Amino acid sequence: MKPRFDSSNFSISLIRRRYYWIFTLFFLLFGSLVAIVTSLINYNIQYTNIESELREKITVEKTVKYALLKEFMQHAENVVGAIANSDLTIKYVTTNSQNAHDNLNQLLLAATVSNDSFMQLRFIDSSGMESVRIDRIKGADTPAIVAENELQNKKDRYYFDEAARLSKGMYWHSNLDLNIEHGQIEMPIRPTFRIATPVFSDDQFSGFIVANISIESLLSALSASSDFDIYIIDKEGEFILHPSAEFSWSRYLPNRSNVLTQFPEFGDSILEVTDSHQADLFTFSINEIFMNDDEAFVMAVPRQSLLAKFQKDNMLTAYLTALTVLIVSFILSGLVAIIPARLQNKLSDAYFKIKNYAEIINRYVITSSTDKAGHILSTSAALSEVYGFSAEELKAKKHNIVKHFDTATETHEVIWNTILKGKTWRGEIKVKNKDGNSFWLNHVITPDFDDNRNIVGFTSISHDITDKKEIERLSVTDTLTGLNNRRRLDDLFSQEYDRFNRYKRQFSMILLDIDHFKQVNDKYGHKIGDKVLIEMGEVLASNVRKNDLVGRWGGEEFLLICPETTIDGAIKLAEKIRLLIEKTEFTEVKKVTSSFGVTVAVKGDSDENMFIRADNALYKAKSNGRNCVVSSA
Repeated sequence: MKPRFDSSNFSISLIRRRYYWIFTLFFLLFGSLVAIVTSLINYNIQYTNIESELREKITVEKTVKYALLKEFMQHAENVVGAIANSDLTIKYVTTNSQNAHDNLNQLLLAATVSNDSFMQLRFIDSSGMESVRIDRIKGADTPAIVAENELQNKKDRYYFDEAARLSKGMYWHSNLDLNIEHGQIEMPIRPTFRIATPVFSDDQFSGFIVANISIESLLSALSASSDFDIYIIDKEGEFILHPSAEFSWSRYLPNRSNVLTQFPEFGDSILEVTDSHQADLFTFSINEIFMNDDEAFVMAVPRQSLLAKFQKDNMLTAYLTALTVLIVSFILSGLVAIIPARLQNKLSDAYFKIKNYAEIINRYVITSSTDKAGHILSTSAALSEVYGFSAEELKAKKHNIVKHFDTATETHEVIWNTILKGKTWRGEIKVKNKDGNSFWLNHVITPDFDDNRNIVGFTSISHDITDKKEIERLSVTDTLTGLNNRRRLDDLFSQEYDRFNRYKRQFSMILLDIDHFKQVNDKYGHKIGDKVLIEMGEVLASNVRKNDLVGRWGGEEFLLICPETTIDGAIKLAEKIRLLIEKTEFTEVKKVTSSFGVTVAVKGDSDENMFIRADNALYKAKSNGRNCVVSSA
């Protein structure tokens, strides 16, 4: 029997199908619309982010340029200021003796030799006459003292009047210009900056120190940027520095256009240098550093390659966002409209939060991940900045690329033994960057596991504690000699005494005192006395054994703590050091001797008595005629 055909059921099925496809089409259209709108919104957000990124980058550029300029100016002022206040300079202006003149010549020559950028260094007296002049002749290996018959009177030069009006401790800065030889601009050009500071004797102006400094390296460093073309412009719009060398120094070289002709669309407003931003052009003043008539400012223009990258990233992000939303819309097209809308909102929120968190971590947290063998898989931007290596340079390398020679091999063995057991290692470790400079990090290294709890790699999170370690170091260091100070010696002695009482680990003590040190201070002055203490510290630090602990006990007394050392060993070490001191030629005073008191830790005795024995032995050495070693067991 054939089944009966029911036309009403067929109609209902057809209607349901038709509504299904209508709703499906509606949701597909709605999803497409959402994709388009989301893409446009994201495109506009990304476009806004371009300007934000540019502002962040220019802030970094400004910070870097300021740091370079401040370091340059501070160094220049420190050098000429130190010469102006030097005892040799004051002695020359007060005595005008030939010996003082020769000493001043040597001082300026040494300063010029030590500063490769110094082209000329002079002392000009109050009459305008060059008394001392050091020239670095182009092509010559070293600078030279200019003969007295070649010295000139500079009283008529503009910088004499300006420098002569300065108060003590003030500095005169010249404009940034080109070096002139025999009335003509030197070729090839030598960008030059001049700095001067006055010399006073008994509050009377006696002349001034003036340095001519080559700024080729400085300008090269200032122009360095991977993202911007850097210009330096004076108050009248003339180029001091231009990305193309053929346009630099437009004030001094013929047929060179200035900023007003190269950027006519901005008009005179381009000279308004108070941290301005016009279109993609950024400016900021550097006159607060140079403080001269140039009133110079930096102009940074983003390179087309950077803008093109931003635009490309913008389009790609918009495209990927649209594609993602469209795919999700197809999958969810059969659901009620409110469900995908809510899901989309949540996904968007989560996306931006994760992106922001990841960006914050990448920028500010020093992190890295490695495989189980320790090969670097990924690093944060903060890590690259601290170590000075790019991510590509570090990839597949091991962390021993930044291992510091001061860090014991045992430390790294402890780290590996800990993390290979699946435990987290925490601690402080000294490392070095790409340039070899050392710094301290607080490390947390955590194992990474797969689903079966097998170690597949490690994640490291660190933060820089160099400042903290430096403060710790300074708190236990004698500021004059650089040795351990008394506070540190007390701690080290307590540690050794505890080891002696607990584990019977023998140790000895050497207390030494510089003979007749008061006479050194009385005869030569406290500055020479300080030099003797410094040099004594160097002799001790260079000649004690690796495990010995040395420091300044106070005044002219020094203390050596000698672990694992018998009284005989300590006496031998003291005698060795006594002979070395006796043979050493000290600054000014030439010969110095020292007396030594030696003792050893005694069972059942107190730490206070050990110091008393060493002090009594030292007193006996003094009584026996000094320059000898006396022991007390």
